[in-house]
Amino acid sequence: MVSSFTSAPRSGFYYFAQGWKLVSQPGIRRFVILPLLVNILLMGGAFWWLFTQLD
Repeated sequence: MVSSFTSAPRSGFYYFAQGWKLVSQPGIRRFVILPLLVNILLMGGAFWWLFTQLD
């Protein structure tokens, strides 16, 4: 079954802007920023370890 409703494709920037609007809401902010910081620390540590092993 194919839907006859076709919408214009959205760009990555559109979804980034929508996400940024969600981050600005006080109740959601901690559920976005904390996992983002943890992810940055884990990935940064993994890349640092990888680059030290390549020497």
